[in-house]
Amino acid sequence: MDLTTHTKRQLSYAEGYLALGMKDDAAAALKEIEAAQRKETSVLILSLAVHVERADWKPAAAIGAVLCEREPNVPGHWIQWAYAARRHKGLTEAREILMRGVGQHPTEAVFHFNLACYEAQLGHLDDARVFLDTACGLEEEFVALSKTDPDLEPLRIQS
Repeated sequence: MDLTTHTKRQLSYAEGYLALGMKDDAAAALKEIEAAQRKETSVLILSLAVHVERADWKPAAAIGAVLCEREPNVPGHWIQWAYAARRHKGLTEAREILMRGVGQHPTEAVFHFNLACYEAQLGHLDDARVFLDTACGLEEEFVALSKTDPDLEPLRIQS
């Protein structure tokens, strides 16, 4: 379904509000979109961003799941879904999501890094180390990040 002019305008408003940090106004702009159009992928992507910014974890996780089903080839959908799920349902749920996602995106370092964080927090330090080594091997920037990320503290204590 093509987006109506009204929907395109509301998306533009919502994007602008979000860029200005006006999360509630962004959410209000999205609510002005007719129900049938709210299910469109481009609307869902912006809705997910608004829910994440507002720390509305339950709807963010639900939208993330839909986006991953529709567009499993987009790594960011998986990352945002796991992020929201971690806050809504916990580490185990987020870990399961990223384990599915990393299978589709094995060369995306952020999956491995986030899995290292989750495994470290769950006390699975050997698994955490493997994921961290993979992330750092794929993207060097994660070496520095691994020294300060609080989720990886259990690994730093062990070393």
